[in-house]
Amino acid sequence: MADKLNPGKDRLIKGFALGVVIFISIMMVSEPVVGRTILNGKKLSCKTLRSMARVYMAYGHYEKAKPLTEQALDLAREREVTDKELSLCLFDLAYVYCNQGRLSEAEEMMKVGLQLQKEIYSNEHPYLAYSLRNLATIYKEQGRLSQAESVLDRAITIMLENNPSDDQAMAPFYIDDAKLYVEQDNFIDAETLYLKTLEIVNRSYGPEHLFTANLLSSIAELYTLQGRYLEAESLAGKAQAIQEKVYGSNHHFMVPRLLTMAKVYKAKGNSIQSEKLLEKALNAIRKTGNSYAVAKVEKRITEIRTIKQVGYVSIAKVIQ
Repeated sequence: MADKLNPGKDRLIKGFALGVVIFISIMMVSEPVVGRTILNGKKLSCKTLRSMARVYMAYGHYEKAKPLTEQALDLAREREVTDKELSLCLFDLAYVYCNQGRLSEAEEMMKVGLQLQKEIYSNEHPYLAYSLRNLATIYKEQGRLSQAESVLDRAITIMLENNPSDDQAMAPFYIDDAKLYVEQDNFIDAETLYLKTLEIVNRSYGPEHLFTANLLSSIAELYTLQGRYLEAESLAGKAQAIQEKVYGSNHHFMVPRLLTMAKVYKAKGNSIQSEKLLEKALNAIRKTGNSYAVAKVEKRITEIRTIKQVGYVSIAKVIQ
């Protein structure tokens, strides 16, 4: 095989795949007959269909997840499944639609699912916070930043009522909040929150964890927006070393880091290397077949190509 997996990545994927197989097998044995369908000659339930879809979702293959999540929701609506199962079907399909750019449909499903969830749990339940966080993401994608901020603040308030402020469960919420600050051009508050979260993540997961690497990549992108290219390059390099062990160098999950480094090279005046990274990023995202994601990356590439050289070498000498 030309593209061999490294041992660490191989163990990770095999372990994940085994876990999925065991989980789906348990679901197929223990799930009641209600809400089942036929797929490849086998009877499958809504929950099993969602579990299969989530494997694709975890790898960013939303086109493959879409028919499974749609079929799961159709079954849930046709049969007498619980409100909990119906809400989960709505949330999963909303997540897929959001990542495909079908934002109005995603918003509608999230709101219906949230209403069901409020009837099942209390208004202060952490499950509600996670759903609100996803709704905030949809609003952000729509450019409705004030609504995204309001909903995310509510989600964070709920989480803080159930967790200490420095608990690892808070990290994803803080990261989303920091990204929202970035969208609002509030770089100072974004950096403060990112660095606070980095302390939590480092303590909870360690400096070599994939979660840590992904956060470093986000901070590096922030630094490029501030023109802090030396710091951005350093953090992106640390992220790369960890991410490539899991994803490999050509995976579409590497695209944010590739774009960040392309931006750094463009600022340094190395347009040739910048273009190589941009082309690599574009090829990686095109392989997903996700036209919405491709369009977003193409927009970023256009923005990066307009960056002018900023005297990177002279800045480096001053700092040294």
